[in-house]
Amino acid sequence: MASLAERAHAAAAFIRHHNVISLHGPYRAEEHARTAVRLAAALGLGLDQIATTPDWLRRRTTPGEPILATATCPDTGETYTFLARSPLYDDEPFELLGPCPECGGTVPLAEIRHLADLGTHLAHPPLKAEELLRADTLPDTFTRDEGHTCTCSYGETL
Repeated sequence: MASLAERAHAAAAFIRHHNVISLHGPYRAEEHARTAVRLAAALGLGLDQIATTPDWLRRRTTPGEPILATATCPDTGETYTFLARSPLYDDEPFELLGPCPECGGTVPLAEIRHLADLGTHLAHPPLKAEELLRADTLPDTFTRDEGHTCTCSYGETL
């Protein structure tokens, strides 16, 4: 295992390198790189197990455009997709995305700040549509997320 100084150097080098090679421009590239570093650290994964992409569904034109980050388990190959809704702020939680119990759209199901939050979410069985009204574990953004289908009663009405 690498020392703390070596891992810190690798993270800084990853951000610098990502800024140079990214097609998103230097500002968005840094947001993507910092999101990957932050998620890798929170989940105890290597940077090579995190991939980021712009979130075209929740897109806005202000700084800190949302980023999707996909973490891949090195042992099982299973993937988890997280939303960094405001990547400019390091203290904002990631939102674990998954299917809405009612419409099947990809929406935030849990706030994840560290590995234990993911463990807590995974320890519970998936929510059923009839349980949504009394679910206290859903993020505040669940009901207004753009990932709901247009027929879902939880989607934002436009």
